[in-house]
Amino acid sequence: MATKTKNRKGPILRTVIKAVLVGAVAFHLVLAAAVSSASELLSIKKEAKNEPEDILKDIYKEVKELGKRENETFIKREFHFDLDENPTNTEEHIVVLIYEMDDKERIVIQVTYFESEGFRDSIKYAKEIKLISCFLKSDELEIDKSDYDRKEIKKILPDILKGIKEEKELYKLIERKH
Repeated sequence: MATKTKNRKGPILRTVIKAVLVGAVAFHLVLAAAVSSASELLSIKKEAKNEPEDILKDIYKEVKELGKRENETFIKREFHFDLDENPTNTEEHIVVLIYEMDDKERIVIQVTYFESEGFRDSIKYAKEIKLISCFLKSDELEIDKSDYDRKEIKKILPDILKGIKEEKELYKLIERKH
């Protein structure tokens, strides 16, 4: 008799374990589908903000917020930070110029890349200068000219925006100390 009871428990236990495993797998599949859908929605939103025109508008807003200097009819701000992650030149020089032209504003971003020559890393020479020029009218931004191709500009603009925001925070800290 003991053997018959033991045999009955075996198939029941296997069925219960299978049901639990199937339920766990189904739960994980549903959870993975939900996470995947949320991830897709976030990446679509992120891609929309990754358009060069949108990032240029953000750069414009950040620099415009700094305002004009006394006796100037334009906004010109210079920034120094690393863009190309090249340890031999440590940082690039970025100039953002904003000025009114007819019924729109022209935005020019100049990026100067440097290189060291010889045994002195402290002396650097301009190796390459690239420009991005665009017009902003109302909320419409049009890239007029770019020395970067579309793939390069999508990569470089978020780094420029990030660097400008970080330097603005440093400016605020310096202003608070004075």
